Amino acid sequence: MTSKIDAAEAWRSFVHKPALHTIASRLAPCFGGTLGDEACAHMLTAERLEPRLSRLIGEHYGFSAGEAQVDEEDRAIALCDAERLADLALKAGAIYWAVSFAGVIRRETTAALHARLGEALCEYAVLNRDLAGPEQVLEPIADLAERVAADGWRCLGAWCDAMPAGVGVRVRLKLPPSPDLDGTAPAPFAQLGPPIVRRAAGSR
Repeated sequence: MTSKIDAAEAWRSFVHKPALHTIASRLAPCFGGTLGDEACAHMLTAERLEPRLSRLIGEHYGFSAGEAQVDEEDRAIALCDAERLADLALKAGAIYWAVSFAGVIRRETTAALHARLGEALCEYAVLNRDLAGPEQVLEPIADLAERVAADGWRCLGAWCDAMPAGVGVRVRLKLPPSPDLDGTAPAPFAQLGPPIVRRAAGSR
């Protein structure tokens, strides 16, 4: 019972008090460029300013304080902190690339993959390749980690886009601005991204 109450309180805070879940670089645009990140970070630490900042954030980003209808699985994702969301994005990117990982034959390429991404992440991705995106060219391996990470953020962005009534916007406010996260998800991310993120969220 206590855990359910805690989850309900966390959700109410997420919906009604966005200032508690917004980073400085997302608050700064609300002031039209007149305040920098440092000043915004300082304001976010002032408890007395929370109601005003929450109202300002809602007005700037265009969402209401209404309770969105979101199922328990997606609520759990929405309530993740920034570190957990980054972990989900990385796992999502790896799953998206899983068909390409699974098709590797040469031992040298496998070793290079493990060096760039980690053996555990590669194995995890292959185990979840039923949700993978289309096969892609692995080379150059040197920048593969960056490409996988970018696609992971696109998957998370697609999940945000699939959420109702400002939920996705609120989640983005926890994370630094990024074209991969903030842009409209192209196909096939729009279709594959949400289920991939949900799969990633089901693992620890």
